[in-house]
Order: sequence, then C-alpha cells, then structure tokens
Amino acid sequence: MSLYSLQKLIRDVNRKPACREAFFQSPEKFAATYELAEPERRALVARDITALYAMGVHGLLLRPFTLLHQMPEPDYLKAIRGEARN
Repeated sequence: MSLYSLQKLIRDVNRKPACREAFFQSPEKFAATYELAEPERRALVARDITALYAMGVHGLLLRPFTLLHQMPEPDYLKAIRGEARN
C-alpha cells in the first residue's frame, strides 16, 4: 500500500482548486498521476469511505474530502465505524 500517496492525493483535492477540478472531471485519470496500489485506487474512485478509513486515511483529511462530495456527517460517521458500505 502507498498510504502516503493516497493521503497526498486527498490533501491535494481538498486544498488545491485545480486538483479538485481535475479529480471531479476524471477521478481515474487524476488518480493515475499518483503512485497508488490498486485497492487504494478502486476505493478512491468509488469513494468507499469505509475502505479508505480502514486503509489508514486520517480523518482530518477524509472528512473534508467527504464534504466536497456532499456526504452528510451521519453517513460519514457510519462509514468510518464500518456500519455502512458506500
């Protein structure tokens, strides 16, 4: 796994408007510019918050990412607790 690259990608999407736009246009294409393991890539593109959290993505990066995707807080909390799969 390449947790560092995964978290860097999420941080870039959260903080850099150009990265955010590129990710929204084509998550697959944007993700290809980072060194990610295939399970990370799949979870990211699917926005599988449960899997991303289980892989070790820090909540302080993950929550702003979910806000950009308009995920309500109760759904986010269920996802990180493993109570609901995306």
